[in-house]
Amino acid sequence: MKKDHSDFRLYLLFSFFILLGAVILGRLFYLQVKDYKKYKTLAESQHIKEKKIYAKRGKVFFSDEATLLAENQGVANVAVAPREIKNRQELISKLSLALSISESSLSSKIKSNDPWIIIKNKVSLSKTEKIEDIPGVHLEPYFNRFYPQGEIASSLIGFYGFDQTGKKKVGQYGIEGYHEKQLAGKDGFRRGVVDANQDPIFSVQNQVKDPVDGSDLILTIDSNIQFFLENKAKELFEKYKPDNATIIVMSPKTGEILGMASSPNFDPNNYQKEKDVSVFKNPAVLPFEPGSIFKPLTASIALEEKVVTPDTKYVDKGVLKISGFAIKNSDLKAHGTKTMTQVIEFSLNTGAVFMQQKIGRTKFVQYVKKFGFGKKTNIDFYGEEAGDIENILHPRSNAKLIECANASFGQGITANPVQILMAFSAIANEGEMVKPHIVKKIIHQNGKVEEIKTKKVRKVISPESASRTSAMMVSAVKNGYGKKAAVKGYLIAGKTGTAQASYSYFGIQKSGYSSRTIQSFINFAPAFKSEFILLIKMDGPRGGPRFSSDSLAPVAKEINQYLFNYLGIPPKD
Repeated sequence: MKKDHSDFRLYLLFSFFILLGAVILGRLFYLQVKDYKKYKTLAESQHIKEKKIYAKRGKVFFSDEATLLAENQGVANVAVAPREIKNRQELISKLSLALSISESSLSSKIKSNDPWIIIKNKVSLSKTEKIEDIPGVHLEPYFNRFYPQGEIASSLIGFYGFDQTGKKKVGQYGIEGYHEKQLAGKDGFRRGVVDANQDPIFSVQNQVKDPVDGSDLILTIDSNIQFFLENKAKELFEKYKPDNATIIVMSPKTGEILGMASSPNFDPNNYQKEKDVSVFKNPAVLPFEPGSIFKPLTASIALEEKVVTPDTKYVDKGVLKISGFAIKNSDLKAHGTKTMTQVIEFSLNTGAVFMQQKIGRTKFVQYVKKFGFGKKTNIDFYGEEAGDIENILHPRSNAKLIECANASFGQGITANPVQILMAFSAIANEGEMVKPHIVKKIIHQNGKVEEIKTKKVRKVISPESASRTSAMMVSAVKNGYGKKAAVKGYLIAGKTGTAQASYSYFGIQKSGYSSRTIQSFINFAPAFKSEFILLIKMDGPRGGPRFSSDSLAPVAKEINQYLFNYLGIPPKD
């Protein structure tokens, strides 16, 4: 019995050691295999110190390559780690002098038992040079994005702010958002072995990777034109109180956007103060129903297909019935016998439908697509929306031709302002359509300069059709509703537009059209050798003239006169 009892204790002890060994082996497996990365990272954090070296974000210039629209200000957050302080009084004295904080205030802050104490945020880098080597002081340097022009061109530039996670800053909206990759560059780092006191020591493991700074952008935007347009957009917004007012000027030869202004706008230096994020969206790339500024495009198609001439006549009875729907002129009047030129002069809806019916649905749709509607222009800008021509692509019924009829005068389809400018570049540029763009040059940090060249999209109509359409639009400014845009001594090809707007356009959950309108005006000049295209748009003005011929045409005259003088375009009869 004594022997059995002794063997039992021996087996028990042996089992205990086996179990203990298994536990130790399991723990070693857990530490060295399963959680290897975790403890490797922990060990490295104690012996290897890594500091991120931030890349400088690229600057953004106006076309003169001197006037800044966006730049960087080097700043840092200053913090203190009390456990690392070697000479407390020296640290307090130097911080007080560099940061303009009283010694008593610093002393009370640093008495805290916290392992990490923020002393001051957004300190200029010139001030941190004197304190960066003090033991216990830590700097978190970064570049604060700064916009010297304030609200000027804010809807164009966008801003630099936190992403949806709230942890990382990136370009948002506008140029900042679209060109994030080019502007951001790539951060570098400094990694090295440190001793128990966190002091660096020589090691083959020490590494330095230099950052690659972001590229600078030179825009096509002329600062003087931009400032002038900003003032005009603001005047329209304050006078007529629309949801927004937008003005764009583009070169029909190159596609360069020379100015793009909207009101209301915001301060990109304090973007976080805005409660309504819709102010960040640029109306220049958001779709709307263009209304009667679409009529010259319908005319150009009819001329190209040779189904009408500028002198072709029709009888305007004031109303036209199609598939049970009635189409009327905006003035609700019958004008009798009129030519196609007079259709453009007096913006007759029935005349636009007459031309569209002569063209035919299939051909009309083909040309609308050829002019670039229904898909994005792919302008180098954040947030472009393509617009919608679904109504004419897939009409509700083959028997109902009302969709194309409405589209002939710009209703029932949508397009963004940049799309419209691109389409009209074909008329102003002898039938050749060019792609709009906002960036002129990209200057890379290696010294390479990437120039953005003019891109011809396609030949849409013949030079003859373009010239005849231009002549009809010149007549609209000389003799029609565009008279108030005329400038003595210059031939200006223009067209007014006042479109009914749907309830949904103004954010109202209701079908059908509201009583509010979208007013617009487009012109290019000089008419037969154009240097610029101008588009003005105003959403839902409250009060004031009913039609854009009275609200926007006079503003177009002021802008035209300014551009003639500024661009050095001499008058000609």
